[in-house]
Amino acid sequence: MGRSRKQGLDVSDASFVHLRKGCRSLLGADRLLTDGYYTLVIEAAFTSIEKTLLFWLIQEGYQDPSNPPQSHTTAINRSADVGFLSDDVASRFVDLWAENRAQTYYQTGKATRERATAMLELATEIHSQIITLAGLSHECVCD
Repeated sequence: MGRSRKQGLDVSDASFVHLRKGCRSLLGADRLLTDGYYTLVIEAAFTSIEKTLLFWLIQEGYQDPSNPPQSHTTAINRSADVGFLSDDVASRFVDLWAENRAQTYYQTGKATRERATAMLELATEIHSQIITLAGLSHECVCD
């Protein structure tokens, strides 16, 4: 089995690895949406949000890159702990995760085109806003 990295992930800075994983998740989600894989789109949208928040946390020195998150909502909660997200916004993200990602993944909720589209749009906007705030949009490989 080959050991080559995905294009765009060949960076030595841990924060940029997370940023670019967020980018790649958005690109994949966009392609999957076209093909009707709504559960996977929702999963990729949340992965992008998580990775983009981790990018910011590492970039700002709030997360040790050698200490990986313990759950899918760790980056959200940590972002609230350090004041990047308000407690209300973090709570809404966690609820959104439970209502969309967890339910569609465990098949207790239905993934629809509308849900998948809304989650992809939200993830794209969050990604864009965070890299703009960080002043590092030139490191993004979304285009």
